[in-house]
Amino acid sequence: MSFDVNTLYSASVLVLGLVGVLLLWAWLQSRHSNALVWWAFAFIVSTIGVVLLSDWDILPDLWSVEVALTLIVVGHGLIWAGVRSFAGKPVPWFGILIGAIVWMIAYQTQAVEESTTDRVVIMALLSIIYSALTAFELIRQGGFAMRSGRAAVGLLVLHIVMLLLRIPVARQLPFPFQDETADPHMALLTIEPMLFAVAIGFVLLTLTRERDEAIEHAAASTDPLTGVLNRRGFFDAAEKLRRRAGRHKHPVAALLLDIDHFKVVNDTYGHAAGDAVLERFAAGVRETLRLHDVFGRIGGEEFAIVFAEGDQEQVGALAERIRKRIEAQPIDWRNTEIAITTSVGVAVDPRPTLTVEALLEAADRALYEAKRRGRNQVVVANTAARTIDKPAGGPVPDDQIDLRDTSGTSLS
Repeated sequence: MSFDVNTLYSASVLVLGLVGVLLLWAWLQSRHSNALVWWAFAFIVSTIGVVLLSDWDILPDLWSVEVALTLIVVGHGLIWAGVRSFAGKPVPWFGILIGAIVWMIAYQTQAVEESTTDRVVIMALLSIIYSALTAFELIRQGGFAMRSGRAAVGLLVLHIVMLLLRIPVARQLPFPFQDETADPHMALLTIEPMLFAVAIGFVLLTLTRERDEAIEHAAASTDPLTGVLNRRGFFDAAEKLRRRAGRHKHPVAALLLDIDHFKVVNDTYGHAAGDAVLERFAAGVRETLRLHDVFGRIGGEEFAIVFAEGDQEQVGALAERIRKRIEAQPIDWRNTEIAITTSVGVAVDPRPTLTVEALLEAADRALYEAKRRGRNQVVVANTAARTIDKPAGGPVPDDQIDLRDTSGTSLS
């Protein structure tokens, strides 16, 4: 079986060009993602390189080899640059061009200029480096959180494997660049980049759209003032966490936090000051939590946290760290220091069997008790309700506490 080399190159040109145009068109429809421009030009530049490379029997080596392969290397660099842009990272032009510079320097040596095999090996190594950088950037920036991100990493890894296979193959082949060849390895070396281009172009476009949808969903679920989940987003995320914890038999804890005397802040300093307090409060709490803890604003000055794992002591200790952090960070408002504190109600479901709503109801009763005791403290509603580090004034005796869990057992 023979393969028409010119046909393979023509197909590569058509595919690369179409993918580039598709990505550019997608950017023109919605110009908020500059990553699409980087990726579009990556394919367009690579298309020009393949056109020059396919005319090796017409053009001088300066164009059909040196310039052609330089453009193909730059195309790989532009894909990596697009991923950095997608992640909101600066794009170093030197990083894009360094591969092309290395190639041009290598081509000036007589050995590389006269050896097709050496050129294939160098190009494979440079492509491997850029592909690995692209995959690493996707992984580091959380690409695995999206299905299309995982697909992109998988394709890049597969492409790296195929590029690695080129190196031993290149040492064994004479690379007969005639109109037709019966060598399947020669056809594979031409077809694989074309198939990769189609797949990665489609996946990168899908990755952009998937993130756009996630951003839109997050906007609908986020409190615009504090940047944390709003009530709807909080309950959706908390319920997902509860179900996941239930499958693994992990305890689930809920914390309700209320900013003490928030109305006084609004009445004394104005609503703008109140907004500043809410923003700083949310930021302070968020810095204390882990990334996968669910944190949201569910009322005017009321916030809630739901997380899995951790026993009653650990949950109480976390709540106390949050209380102390808020107390230790007064708000600087127009040269006036506004001291704020928080009361925290905690409930723990060790089984877990309670709904999020039921767990928050138990935390709400504990929060009410924290306010009754004088505010700026933590009350844990569990098998033994108690005050943690009660400020001056002395704790209310435990036998005066009347909290109940969902089973109806008095917590006293």
